[in-house]
Amino acid sequence: MATHKALVLHARDKPLVLETLPRPVPKAGEAVVQILAADVVPYMREVLDGSRPYPLSLPMTPGNTAIGRVFEVGPDAVRLTPGQMVLCDITIRARDDPSVTILYGIHGGGYPAAQKLMDGEWRNATYAEYARFPLENLYPLNEDLLLRKLGYKISDLCFLPVFLVPFGGLSEVDVKPGEVVIVAPATGRYGGAAVAVALAMGATVVAAGRNIAALQALETIHASTSRLRTVVLTEDTARNTELFKAAAGNSNGADVYIDFCPPAVTNSSLLSSGVGALRSFGRCVIMGGMSGEIKVPYLEVMFKSLRLQGRFMYSRPQILQFIQMVESGLVALGTKAGIHQTKEFGLESVDDALEAARKLTGWGAHVVLRPGQN
Repeated sequence: MATHKALVLHARDKPLVLETLPRPVPKAGEAVVQILAADVVPYMREVLDGSRPYPLSLPMTPGNTAIGRVFEVGPDAVRLTPGQMVLCDITIRARDDPSVTILYGIHGGGYPAAQKLMDGEWRNATYAEYARFPLENLYPLNEDLLLRKLGYKISDLCFLPVFLVPFGGLSEVDVKPGEVVIVAPATGRYGGAAVAVALAMGATVVAAGRNIAALQALETIHASTSRLRTVVLTEDTARNTELFKAAAGNSNGADVYIDFCPPAVTNSSLLSSGVGALRSFGRCVIMGGMSGEIKVPYLEVMFKSLRLQGRFMYSRPQILQFIQMVESGLVALGTKAGIHQTKEFGLESVDDALEAARKLTGWGAHVVLRPGQN
């Protein structure tokens, strides 16, 4: 039986172990992918040790979105063929109820229907030499265009899902060219991506944050456009609303506010500031990780007929559309997007990878695992 190397988590209080296991074999509706590079999110160590209590089914091979090469397909595949380079999406949905979702290798959903996916078929993910995926989670990439003509590296392509998260939210609220989008906080991993995506969608962007140096870095990255304005946040809710409106350049307010408050934030008034800066019939989409309850000005939402909603990840049509945007050059990756620091590690060095990712939390840095590399 053919084998491969995979990282295995046996218990939350024990480190990952690199083991030799049987190589996965695809069934109908599946394909096996050789993993070329897999993303390591800054909080991955917290997920593995349980300090960020995402539900996991143990033992298991963790992972995240990856770039791979199709190795073997199931008998019903009609488009995917061995040798194709693909984006491997970890958002696995139950085929008989797509509202039931897990994140392959990182989050089991936390309710029985979702946990069944991770308990059973979708337990071992991408921190391995090979991984099995549903056919619908694999997206062919134009390898010649991306790697040779546009000059990207495999690790650059691993950053695709970071852009896809805000694209899912911005698409959900139907951002149009010429509209004004407020992004806050805009200096983190997903906020920085939201700035680039909203600009690519033709919007004027108000990027807000407390880190002045990070805001200046965004201005440098997007120096070729006049559609980016930055705002330094204060502790005053009303003052932040005034700053947002002033930066929007429209007395009626902005069209869209996208919120990326991180889990470490509690009792944030930022959402109230953003909602207050929206025009009538404006839209607000919540995509951060803040726990607890949110507070918004009730009457303002009602009188201005505002749309307020959450968005988790992204849909298949949005992935296909975003790949087109990247392959057409509308969205840049790698150093062209301001990613100035990319660290690559082999599976043998996963502890170093987790530590590097923990330290590189803001925009401009990226950590990937490259199976087969020491």
